[in-house]
Amino acid sequence: MTDYNKQEKEMLKTVTRRYMLRNSSIAATGALLLPSFITSCKKEDIPDRGLGGVQGQLSTEDLQKAADNLTRMRVWITDLYPLCVEYEDAVFHALAATKETGGWTNFLADIFIDIATVLAAAAAIVSGGAAAVPAFAFLSAVLHDWGIGKDKPSNLDGEFASFQFGHVRMQLAMEQKLSALVDPANNYSNLTAAWTDDIPFNGNTYKLADLATANFPGLGVEYNTLQTAALESFEKALWNLVIMKCCTFSKESRWTIDIYNDRSDNTYPYHTATEYAQQKTYPGGRGQYLRGRLSIRWDSYRAIEFQSWNLGIGGNVFPDAACDILFKDDTPGHIINPTGLFNRTYVFQQFALTKPEMFLDWKELSTSVNDFDLENDWNFTGGMFPKLTH
Repeated sequence: MTDYNKQEKEMLKTVTRRYMLRNSSIAATGALLLPSFITSCKKEDIPDRGLGGVQGQLSTEDLQKAADNLTRMRVWITDLYPLCVEYEDAVFHALAATKETGGWTNFLADIFIDIATVLAAAAAIVSGGAAAVPAFAFLSAVLHDWGIGKDKPSNLDGEFASFQFGHVRMQLAMEQKLSALVDPANNYSNLTAAWTDDIPFNGNTYKLADLATANFPGLGVEYNTLQTAALESFEKALWNLVIMKCCTFSKESRWTIDIYNDRSDNTYPYHTATEYAQQKTYPGGRGQYLRGRLSIRWDSYRAIEFQSWNLGIGGNVFPDAACDILFKDDTPGHIINPTGLFNRTYVFQQFALTKPEMFLDWKELSTSVNDFDLENDWNFTGGMFPKLTH
């Protein structure tokens, strides 16, 4: 019987220290790439070499080409996962915390399936053309089956006390699945048995023949592009999980300021609540979230009451280095850090196990000349991990 715990420990030992935190690979978008959001790669871009869609018509040479694509994708996955494990270490180092802080434990296998699906989705999006898409379509079909319990490897059952062990266990399952599929025995019978039906992906369907006529890239620029996109999606998923599992939103302070509409009057230096927040509340990109409400109104004069919350882990407020990675804006729509991963409001409103309803007593800052957004409530999703919410 295979000792998966021993294999996991050995795999973790082989993760080298050369994989460091790479700020240059951080995405500038403010939302996670979910599988349902795949909108680019199209089947029409795949050249038709006359193989048709009937599996029995594929020659041994064609099946070998299909298997070669999956083999190259397996290498791509093997190269990618050490980068992900190292990024986890870097995140906790940036937070001046440990992986044992705040309940960073007990993950369902479905969480790792979701993460792997997002990695494949992100890489499929960035590929632009369709050369790598059939391989990702096949991988997504395998992951979908595992997600609904079909043919899920036994080593993915239960819960994982360690995120790293669970992550490596998922990598091992994917590598072994792909290794079995490319076995040439009996004229690639494992591969043809696994891909008997058309696979829907990105609004199109893919046949095994499509995998034979495409070309998953080997080492090179395109390979690197796919890897970077997948790593970026992992970075977002990891921060989403860390904040949901480990962090708290704690009230920092409450105060009132005076605002006057007339910008030619320097008695009051701020003329909107948002203007005040941009200039005074987020120096250096602190991990703070600010909302407010009208206290007094008289002609052109207003008194605005503010409430702020801090994001923290294990009693430690998020340091500036972590905030520079995490947040791209200070107030809604006002970008101060284009390389940040998320919009600030998205993090505070979504990355929680339960909806943070304490924010509802205060209003969101406006993106316009008004003080506050008219819509105070929001649809709570938990970000990428709605199944963790309750």
